[in-house]
Amino acid sequence: MWNHGAALSRICSACRRQSQLHQSVARLATSTQTMAKLELADRYRGLEKNVWVEFIQLALEYKPLNLGQGLPDDLVPDYVISSLRDVINDPSVFMHQYTRGFGHPRLVNAISNLYSKLLNTGHVIDPNKEVLVTDGAYEALFTAILGHVNPGDEVIIIEPYFDCYEPMVKMAGGTPKFISLKPVKSEGTISSADWKLDPEE
Repeated sequence: MWNHGAALSRICSACRRQSQLHQSVARLATSTQTMAKLELADRYRGLEKNVWVEFIQLALEYKPLNLGQGLPDDLVPDYVISSLRDVINDPSVFMHQYTRGFGHPRLVNAISNLYSKLLNTGHVIDPNKEVLVTDGAYEALFTAILGHVNPGDEVIIIEPYFDCYEPMVKMAGGTPKFISLKPVKSEGTISSADWKLDPEE
């Protein structure tokens, strides 16, 4: 005897599975389109590799003494932790706001005082106009290059150079031009001071 209810239930179940399959395909298509949108910009093509990624993998594999990166292997000094604790516990709401974008006033003044003496330029470095604090050398270089290099500009990069110079120049639309330091001495003890830039080159 034909069970109409069971047959209808099986048909509905098959329809639900078919609908779920279509939804999965649609989600996959949307995901693929989204991934296509998240691909690297054309200006970054060929610059995806980073020598430090390779160094980290090699360091993990061979466990050497890594002198190539600033990876401290000691604990933060107690006075740093205490200072941070004092700032976090400070009841003043002004201690919990964004600081000055070019560097905290106390910090830029301290830098000005220190480097005015060290550089011995004959004038006091203006902490508000001549000192800029960044989150590190990469950010400092990137903002300086983006702020001064126009598309089509030729930028001299002295070899050997730090790996980030070339991609940063290219990101700014500049064309890197490489000039190598040349040894001026071939015998005896040779140091970095014996490699010079040829101004004629």
